[in-house]
Amino acid sequence: MEVSLVAKVDERWYALRTLFESAKVDVELLSAASGYAVSSIERRILRDGWVSPTAGDLDDRLARLADSLVGQVETLRLENEGGFDKGQVDMVGSIVRTVEKINELMRGGDEAKVSQTNRDAEMADVLARIDRRIIELARDYARVLGAEERT
Repeated sequence: MEVSLVAKVDERWYALRTLFESAKVDVELLSAASGYAVSSIERRILRDGWVSPTAGDLDDRLARLADSLVGQVETLRLENEGGFDKGQVDMVGSIVRTVEKINELMRGGDEAKVSQTNRDAEMADVLARIDRRIIELARDYARVLGAEERT
């Protein structure tokens, strides 16, 4: 399936917006990287309400980014009521993972540490059970081998 020229342009603008909102990149650098005129980028910033990383706190910016990504998935879903192709499914999956990671970051450091500690404890428990089972199986196998040698 061939990607339309409009879709490619939209992807380029999305990439520029993401750079502008998530990194300390000025309009001149975006212009040099994209080939768009500085004035075109400035008009797009004003029209679409791009927010530079110096405005607002990190949680607020992450929330806006997550909302933007969810909005893109919803728009994609409405545009493709017949279903997604493989590329779109991959893109949606990537967006969902990004939103999940943003939500993890927004939960805060203490909660993330507790969550990681709980996951580590669960993993240690699972590994201990596996270890016990391996030992149990090894003993059973040793008994079988010992019984075979006697006969």
